[in-house]
Amino acid sequence: MFSPDGNLYKTMSAIFDILMIGILWFVASLPIITIGAATTAAYYAMAKVVRFKAGYLFKEFWRGVKTNFKQSFFFSLIFVGVIVVLVLDIYYVWNNRSKLNDSLFIILTGVSFLFLSCVIYFFPFLSRFTKRNMELFKMSAFAAFRYLPITVLIIAVFILMIIGIYLMPWGIVVFPGFLMYLLTFPMEFVMRKFMKRPEKGEPGYGAWYWGETDERMGESIDAEDEEMETSAKAGVKTLDAPKAPPKKRFTVWSEEPSRWRKKKKK
Repeated sequence: MFSPDGNLYKTMSAIFDILMIGILWFVASLPIITIGAATTAAYYAMAKVVRFKAGYLFKEFWRGVKTNFKQSFFFSLIFVGVIVVLVLDIYYVWNNRSKLNDSLFIILTGVSFLFLSCVIYFFPFLSRFTKRNMELFKMSAFAAFRYLPITVLIIAVFILMIIGIYLMPWGIVVFPGFLMYLLTFPMEFVMRKFMKRPEKGEPGYGAWYWGETDERMGESIDAEDEEMETSAKAGVKTLDAPKAPPKKRFTVWSEEPSRWRKKKKK
């Protein structure tokens, strides 16, 4: 029953990892302005370590924070600022009811939905793709409406988590981890629509995000880094790979639509 190969052990280990990532996210988000890097790192660690059984939890999480901190910092400031403004405005119009404020409430709710729809895709996309923030935001907006049912479902679960934390404040260190784990299922489905699966022998073949890592668990770190470097050449961000030269920018292969497809600069 308690064998490392048993289902009970694997289940308890996965629950522990989920809880730890939630706690790490909470701690890393305490300065508020680091919430972007913390969320990106939490998704990266959750997808790689818990979903696809590759890497080590603490190593992958802090690597994700360090790698994405600079790019996510500016967007985190915008995210926090917009959320604060929207919450204050919604609170004001809700507590000062009038025909005008009722109309403003509907408008502000719609704006909040649109903004949140983009944000829920932005940070997972940042953990996977090598693009500038504006390009990532455009991709996020496209994905949010291209896969609207998935977007609505994610937002609904997010709202339930907020309500749960409001009713049970201790849930702030528990619920985010489970939400992030559930998020990996629809998010991986969406992100693969922006990626071309490589054939055997092509750069990126066998990378962890294709779910083909079980046979590689015993390999050395050097072998893993070599594979991650080839994945970067395929256009997908890999936090394990050495940084590419400044003039070479790798972007994800995409089959839909063509305007998201970019060629590697010569």
